[in-house]
Amino acid sequence: MYLIVLIVAAGLLGYSCGTTTQNSEMTVKKVVDEQTLGRINRAKKAVKVYTRTADGYYREGFYDKALVYYDKALLKLKYLNRLNHPQAAKIYVRMGDSYLKLKKKKLALEFYQKAYEIYKRFYGENNPRTVQVKEKINQLLEG
Repeated sequence: MYLIVLIVAAGLLGYSCGTTTQNSEMTVKKVVDEQTLGRINRAKKAVKVYTRTADGYYREGFYDKALVYYDKALLKLKYLNRLNHPQAAKIYVRMGDSYLKLKKKKLALEFYQKAYEIYKRFYGENNPRTVQVKEKINQLLEG
C-alpha cells in the first residue's frame, strides 16, 4: 500500500514539475518581452525628448549643444533600427541647418544628402520635403 502511494505521488510530482517548468518558461518569456517592450518605449520617448531639447537649443542659437542632442536622438534611432526612417531624415535636416549656422558647409551638405536620400526613398522626388532638402543641397553646391 505504501508503495502504491509512493508511485502515485512520484507520478503526480513529475507531472506537476513538467507543468511548473512550462509555466515558468512562459512567465520568463513574458517578462523578457515586457522588458524589451519597455526598452523600446523608453528609446522612443528619449528620441522625442532629445529632439525637443535640441530644437530648443537651436532656437536659442546654441547650435553646438543642439548638435549634441540631435546626435543622441540618432543613437536612440539606431537602437530602434530607424536610421533610414523619415524621423531620422528630419533630424539630419536639422543637423544640416545647425552646421550651416556654424559655417560648416561640408558637414551641412553631408547631412542634407542623407535626409534627401531617405525622403526620396519614402516619399518620392516630388514630395515637398524632398524638394525642400534638394533646394538646400543645390544652394550649398552653388554657393
